[in-house]
Amino acid sequence: MRRITREEYPLETLQRLVNGVTFFKELIQSEPEQFELLMSVTQFVTADTDEVVIHQSDSANTLYFLIRGQLAVINEEQPDVILNEINPGEMFGVMAMVLNNKRSASIKVSSRTVLLAGIDYQHFSDRSDSSMFSLNTKISFFRMLNNNIRWNLEQKKIEDPNHPLIAKLRTLPIYSGIRNTHEELDFLYSQAHTQSELLQEWNEA
Repeated sequence: MRRITREEYPLETLQRLVNGVTFFKELIQSEPEQFELLMSVTQFVTADTDEVVIHQSDSANTLYFLIRGQLAVINEEQPDVILNEINPGEMFGVMAMVLNNKRSASIKVSSRTVLLAGIDYQHFSDRSDSSMFSLNTKISFFRMLNNNIRWNLEQKKIEDPNHPLIAKLRTLPIYSGIRNTHEELDFLYSQAHTQSELLQEWNEA
């Protein structure tokens, strides 16, 4: 992977491209200053055909969004077997990042080129620090993570409607407090870990 240059992708072009990612789009509409800040700390990188952008067992402190191109999820022991595909607008690496685990699979470029946006999890994981990103931005970030993990859990449920872990899935709490508060942020942070642990248990089973 290599970082892009402003000659390749001017800022206006990048802003238009990330509009296809819900998290970025919501910030553009609700908090333009926070969006500009997010753009300033986001790492935009590109990679070419068959290049591995994430290796199995890599550390997982960055959340990636696929902006342009196509990616394939593989196991390095069977590199020709595609386990899943990642399409533009989708994020990947959520579970390992939240649980601070190593990457469980490798991801390689399956199109001619790809453009990725990477966000350091450290910007959001410290819930007490609002010197950079606001409370509302962090809440939006963790809502996004929880929605993604929940979607993956629901896919598991559809694949195996009789799986014994479905009972545990049904017991996951639902937030009923006041929205857009530190209480909600704490709940979402905890929920992301709980759901990630459940997804990991399901994958291992």
